[in-house]
Amino acid sequence: MERKISLSQVQKAVEEAYENVKDLNDGAVDSRLDGVDASKFGIVIELADGSVIEKGDVDVAAPLGSIVTVPVASILLSQDKFVKEAEKGCGCGCGCKDQAKPRGSVKAKLVRGISAIEPVGDFDSKWNFLENRMIDMMGDAPELDEKLYKALKAENEQTAVVNQFAETGYFLFDDAAKSVDLAARAMSMKASARQVAAMGATIAADGVNPRDKKIVFDGAITPALVARMALSGKKFGKKMLLKAGIPAKKSFGGLVMGVVPGVMSIAAYSPMVNDRGASVKAVRAIVQIMNKLQINVFGSARIVIE
Repeated sequence: MERKISLSQVQKAVEEAYENVKDLNDGAVDSRLDGVDASKFGIVIELADGSVIEKGDVDVAAPLGSIVTVPVASILLSQDKFVKEAEKGCGCGCGCKDQAKPRGSVKAKLVRGISAIEPVGDFDSKWNFLENRMIDMMGDAPELDEKLYKALKAENEQTAVVNQFAETGYFLFDDAAKSVDLAARAMSMKASARQVAAMGATIAADGVNPRDKKIVFDGAITPALVARMALSGKKFGKKMLLKAGIPAKKSFGGLVMGVVPGVMSIAAYSPMVNDRGASVKAVRAIVQIMNKLQINVFGSARIVIE
């Protein structure tokens, strides 16, 4: 079964959600961020064919935070060694599913993922690989928030997170200190809703950037990549699946990105986040748009937007 939606319907849904949500004043800007205009709010939808619909402040750069796990996962799923390790059971191959996790400004699983990027031991090459993957998925380069990077590093030092990896026996594929540092740097990279929408659209288009038609990764990994988006996070991913019907990722900086494979990506930005680090306006807008258009990854109809 096929269901067709016009671009004008998508545009109307975006505009209505923007107007409905723009005056919300819930949440607060993350305390680690300075010079942020709390009133900024933008929504972008990018189709798998590169068509773009946007409203509001779509060019404001904000930290990627946990969204950076998406390009990291796209690299790991392309590495034969990591795939074989993951097949052993817990996702990293070390049998540590239920062990205690180190606590710091960076997520333990992100640190592990970055530690697994090849070549092991060559951290300049690791970073170049990850940065180039972000550029290829977005179509242009994110920028480093130096002040945030220093703040995250300081927080990691205060919590002795590197020592925690040794104390808990939390498995890493490479040096803990350098992997933690790269994770902090990755989380501090800033991008706009427009750039994040392009990242999601590259996933929706099976690894081909819709804007420049560059093949970024093998489309065969797309189902696993999207599944990891849906399952990541303690509650956010599950809530977005239930409320919006799409896999999604968030950043403490106010960005939210969702993907409908084969169809589109949606990104929204507002720096006012709740106590779990999710942008109140961005989430509300995405939920309204997806429900209005009745687009849901669990739906039986094949969605065509024209």
